[in-house]
Amino acid sequence: MTPVSVLKILWRHKVSMITVLVLTLAAAAYVFFFAPRSYMASTVYVLVTPRVPSVEEMRTDPAVAAANSDNPYLRSADSSLITQVMATKLSSTDVVDSLKAAGLSPDYTVTLPATTGAGQLIRMEATGPSPQLAITTAEALGQHLTAKLRDAQKVNGADDRYLFTALQIDPPSKATEQFSSRLRSMIVVLIGGVILLFGAVSIARMLENSRAARKDAVDRGKPVSRRRRSADRHAEPAAVANEQQDGEPGGGSVVAARAVKDRKPARYAVDEPPLLLPQPGLEDLSFEERRSDVPVKR
Repeated sequence: MTPVSVLKILWRHKVSMITVLVLTLAAAAYVFFFAPRSYMASTVYVLVTPRVPSVEEMRTDPAVAAANSDNPYLRSADSSLITQVMATKLSSTDVVDSLKAAGLSPDYTVTLPATTGAGQLIRMEATGPSPQLAITTAEALGQHLTAKLRDAQKVNGADDRYLFTALQIDPPSKATEQFSSRLRSMIVVLIGGVILLFGAVSIARMLENSRAARKDAVDRGKPVSRRRRSADRHAEPAAVANEQQDGEPGGGSVVAARAVKDRKPARYAVDEPPLLLPQPGLEDLSFEERRSDVPVKR
């Protein structure tokens, strides 16, 4: 099927096509201008590595020497290990459930921007139907980060001076509207309208074909009227006469075939002898008549 034939089919069912197009455009306009909006607020934290006391400080200060320094993340050679652990913990289901229980938005993301040095960055982005809800969700994520960071390092009872601390460097002061969310919704509506358009045209075409087939069946089953049969009977002899006048054969027509079929050859009775006229015998003729070729008039 070529594009030209598709356009012809659509134009043949232009009523259905125009109706679906109007409804699709109206739905797309409603989604773009009046549908619920989406706003995003973000906050950035940096995890600061604790300052480990020197050997001289531990020698001079017995309290520092007696403090528990068993922090598993501080002993790791990879300084980004603590940030990866925090990103995993913030993406867990218990954080999502706690946000839902507090009436906040469970739609958020946690990313780790590329950094160098001792500090590690964690970026949290919260999305909500209103600016205030997005900002509140971002602040709640920061509180979860602080709490989980302390709990993860206290697994062995490490002293506070040996713990990583979370420092907020970019507070969620403003939420911006996500234009892409409206655009995605409008694209989904338009795609659904195109599918509905071809479905409506297919149904209209199927109904049209069904009505045409039903009409043909009714026309084939309808009896021929008396006036039409009379016209056919009068038309057959006229057609045969025209063909005989033109000197052309019937050419396979129905009327000529009927005329040839009706002309049956005459049959004679086999048992009946032919009618013979009485012939005069030689004994009835005179001598002159028998010798002469000229018949005698009687």
